[in-house]
Amino acid sequence: FFFFFFRRSPAMVIKTDLCYFTECKVFPGHGIRYVRKDSKLLTFLNRKAFSLHLQRKKAQRLRWTLVWRRKHKATASKKVKKKAKKTVKVVRAIAGLSLDELKKRRDAKPATKKPTKASTIKAVKKRKVEKKDRKKKKDFAKRRTGFVKVPKTRMKMRSTQR
Repeated sequence: FFFFFFRRSPAMVIKTDLCYFTECKVFPGHGIRYVRKDSKLLTFLNRKAFSLHLQRKKAQRLRWTLVWRRKHKATASKKVKKKAKKTVKVVRAIAGLSLDELKKRRDAKPATKKPTKASTIKAVKKRKVEKKDRKKKKDFAKRRTGFVKVPKTRMKMRSTQR
């Protein structure tokens, strides 16, 4: 018997439209409907939104519109940030080398690394210098055997003198 008193009827579904300008809900019996020349039906929340639309104002630039709030992420949505996992360096043995041998090599490397780095830099610089020298020699050889390029103004002068 008491079951019927406490039984809830299903909630009534209300058809709502979204305002074309502000994107707020427009309930039945409210708002303004506007038919555009291309026969598209636009619904507006109130006269303010309708007027701003006719003035060709951008909803993104008005702070009170949902469009602005979405663009500037001002909507109240709480998101839980996940903790970033810290990367941990793990040294594992390689086939043929034990962990102890790897550690010895790693510790001994910085002392031997510096001279090799300097020597490689010297070698690279030396190669660059050699390359420049070779290029200079080629250019010099070209200049000796090739013809001399005469500017056009001189060519014209020669032809007028004859």
